Amino acid sequence: MSDHTQAVARFRAGLSAFADALRGATAEETSFAPAPGKWNIRQLARHVADTEIVVSMRMRQIVAEDSPTLIPFDQEKWAAHLGYETADAFDSLGRFQSLREDTARLLETLPAEAFSRVGIHPERGAKPLLEWVQLFGNHVFTHADQIRGIRETWSKK
Repeated sequence: MSDHTQAVARFRAGLSAFADALRGATAEETSFAPAPGKWNIRQLARHVADTEIVVSMRMRQIVAEDSPTLIPFDQEKWAAHLGYETADAFDSLGRFQSLREDTARLLETLPAEAFSRVGIHPERGAKPLLEWVQLFGNHVFTHADQIRGIRETWSKK
């Protein structure tokens, strides 16, 4: 299996990883912050959904444009100003799933050479599409693990 095929498969697998991490969570549980200053599940879920908006745009830019400049975003400001605290985790999951499915389908149709196309990020530098797919494929698993950890802490309180 090629590198890009493996990366796209992991990217797609984020769909079930995120859903599995949230399965059965209660509203009270999703509001629980594991420590002062740490995000709760609602905030994490909304962050994952909003990041997917950015991911979707960036990957399309890389595929369609020549060496596009990718705009950074401040996740803390997004969380503070975009209602993360009151976001419904399952609504965020649905938004994420729709966006991720659409982008995964696009990636699955691309020829191998498309994964060498580059996007230029002011903070991360010039990176090929393959690295962006790997980075954001892993991003969801990181947050799914955080959600599982918060749920475990919740269950012991």
